[in-house]
Amino acid sequence: MLIVGLQGSPRKNGNCDLLVNAALEAAREAGAKVLKLQISDLVIHLCQACNECLESGECVQKDDMVQVYRALEEADGLIVCSPIWFSGLSSQTKVLFDRCQCLWARGEVLHRPLAGGRPRLGAFISVGGDEKAVFRNALSESRAFFSALGYCPMEELLFAGRERKGSIREHPTALGQARELGRKMVGEIRALGSAGESPV
Repeated sequence: MLIVGLQGSPRKNGNCDLLVNAALEAAREAGAKVLKLQISDLVIHLCQACNECLESGECVQKDDMVQVYRALEEADGLIVCSPIWFSGLSSQTKVLFDRCQCLWARGEVLHRPLAGGRPRLGAFISVGGDEKAVFRNALSESRAFFSALGYCPMEELLFAGRERKGSIREHPTALGQARELGRKMVGEIRALGSAGESPV
């Protein structure tokens, strides 16, 4: 079983980083293999809307998305974490989402869905600096992303009023909720396997 975490904040050891680490640590303790991808460390070019992927299911641009595609194909569970920037996803996260048009094309246009269409789970975590942070846009985009790639949405954790780096540690439940998410994801994927719905 592989759980992949996409960390969409460029802040190392910041709030999103701490939450993803907590979720993946719990998933590892529950018996899963885990892989964390720090999006800001990757070279990811902008989608050019060339539509070449509609014919081949492959992106013509060859950059670090190659390893992202591989991880997304292999993952049984996916945890995406992004801060809120101007009421939406971080630019790093949005660029990665846009470059997954080719994976959508494989499933919806070419009828070759990721992982053979087996059930997989996705979870979204987001942190807003403002106490009145608006998560609506980020939620819409993350749900569309999971749907396009064939991940069943499992849970969404949203934390407002955490502008200062590392301040999520002071939240009474946040890191515990992230750990529970990771543990729960492994359990639910394992249950799908026991039901014969997944090769996990």
